[in-house]
Amino acid sequence: MRLNRQTLELFSLATAIGLVATFAAPWVELRGTFAAWRIVEWHTFWRGDSAFLLAQVVAANFYIPIEYATLEMATTSRALAWLGGALGVWHAGALGALLVIGATARRRAGASRARVTLEIAALSIGNLALLLALTGLLALPSSLAPKVDFRPGAEIHTDSLIWSGLTILPIAPALALIAVAAQIITLRIGRTKSDSTVL
Repeated sequence: MRLNRQTLELFSLATAIGLVATFAAPWVELRGTFAAWRIVEWHTFWRGDSAFLLAQVVAANFYIPIEYATLEMATTSRALAWLGGALGVWHAGALGALLVIGATARRRAGASRARVTLEIAALSIGNLALLLALTGLLALPSSLAPKVDFRPGAEIHTDSLIWSGLTILPIAPALALIAVAAQIITLRIGRTKSDSTVL
């Protein structure tokens, strides 16, 4: 199936929104405690339970067990990871398809294989760098503050990070799902137009 320029532009826009909403925008807000710190983190489904702030309290490569206050929170976190993973595969595949279409078009226009390979690599690295930058930027609501605790030091729990609250931030997951719907609709409209052109 060959897609016209307008269809490709709409599909590309939906893919860009889907990638940002899936990989860069925060999906959850987690509130918890570690030792004498209160921690609030905004992060995407793939960053893990201690994505941004715990490294400021301990060494970045120091493993701390993560606990949830309720089983429901742990189940919700796993469900978001599965949903995010499925959407991530979809949108990454859509980007890959766009890169293949672009490479094919460049080859047909007479560009050398080495030049096309370099351009695709540069685009891929640029997209990855942009997503990583947005991931950090969109996590800025995260915060770290000392908690008031009048218990003796021996009674303060320091063995693990305990998440006591999990809130789903619905905008990013909703946009990721809407982007999938937009991509499918765009492809169907593009196919209908190409079929009517052939007829």
